[in-house]
Amino acid sequence: MHRHSSVRMKIDELYKKILKGIEAGGRGLLRYSPEELEEISLALEKSTDPKELEKLLCLVEHSASLYAPFEKSLLKILQLDLPDHLKIFALNCARKHIMQARAQKGHRLDFEFLEILKKLLYSKNPEVVEWTLRTIEECGNQGVYFLKEFDKIKPAPWKWFNAHQRAVREIIAMLERRWSRFERS
Repeated sequence: MHRHSSVRMKIDELYKKILKGIEAGGRGLLRYSPEELEEISLALEKSTDPKELEKLLCLVEHSASLYAPFEKSLLKILQLDLPDHLKIFALNCARKHIMQARAQKGHRLDFEFLEILKKLLYSKNPEVVEWTLRTIEECGNQGVYFLKEFDKIKPAPWKWFNAHQRAVREIIAMLERRWSRFERS
């Protein structure tokens, strides 16, 4: 029990440090020790509490370095039934610790991750769809996988007054132009 409470305090401490850094006008990035990264990763793996996940995702998002072991937990979190702001937070963490970490090593994205993104494209919240598309935009050529989904999720013209719906439409148009050469081949 003592170990858990010291980890809990450490997480709260790091969270407050990030918020202070952001309030001071910085980016709030922290360089964690290998032990801290492991503790954050373990806590992330075990947590399903939205309040706790918000703090943990903040720590993950503000890690100064890429940490591939976060991938497994982020995949799990993206599949949980969480508030939309946490899904968006987890997507941003995934862009860094899954996509950038894999790109740095020259590894392709896993099919499981692509399938999770495909499911998120059908979210009822246009902001979640927008951030999913922004994530897909960074998938490189693997993003072609989503081309056939775009027609099914394009917002109708009467929805364009919503900023997120408009962004969804614009990102889809850009991605379709970018990947149209793949469709023809």
